[in-house]
Amino acid sequence: MLDYPEPYLLAPSALTPTALRERASSVVIDDAVLAALPVGGAVELRGNFLYDAWLVNLGPDAASDLHAHEAGYGAVAVVSGALRETRASRDGLDERVVLPGAAVTTRPGDTHRLTVEGAGAVAVYLASPPRGAAPRIVTSASAVPVVPAAAV
Repeated sequence: MLDYPEPYLLAPSALTPTALRERASSVVIDDAVLAALPVGGAVELRGNFLYDAWLVNLGPDAASDLHAHEAGYGAVAVVSGALRETRASRDGLDERVVLPGAAVTTRPGDTHRLTVEGAGAVAVYLASPPRGAAPRIVTSASAVPVVPAAAV
């Protein structure tokens, strides 16, 4: 028995960042899917009424804009490579590098930016409630958003 009810048990329309991070860490990526995913591509791993999960393959100059999360929760778990998170706080901007096995989580009101460190990165992106679309991460050279892979 829980001492206190989990928010997603009270309102099962969204999972908390902790629940999303746990799901992201348990995702098993098939080597064939990973090999077939082009740089700049995304493939939906799961979509249901609680959350969706996308595998994204990010090139060396991919980045999101500095953006505020207005609604819902999110988690980005690094599979390979590294991401730099720049997060806005009351004291200014905080930066950290997120390595494979680690995750970034977001709540409504969080403001941050994700940038690929080095030659590229592969990450699992989860959103709750589900967005139904791949995350909008662009390469600075082309300003082309990550798009779902055609037939992965």
